Amino acid sequence: MIKATKLELLEFINDREFIRATDLMNYFGYTRGGARSMLHWLKSQRLIINDVKGQYTITNDGMRKLIYYGKV
Repeated sequence: MIKATKLELLEFINDREFIRATDLMNYFGYTRGGARSMLHWLKSQRLIINDVKGQYTITNDGMRKLIYYGKV
């Protein structure tokens, strides 16, 4: 399993506009529980939201973090 940083996860989400837990499982090799845990962690920091059930997208705060670190 690839240990992804918060910025790598935000970049991944931003590049795809929205993701599901299965996208993290397929790309980073997370288990289902690991992927959900990472999404919950990012959501608790208000960096992503789930607009539609099971689909997550980046928030303005998440975008600001990417801009701050020069990732956009």
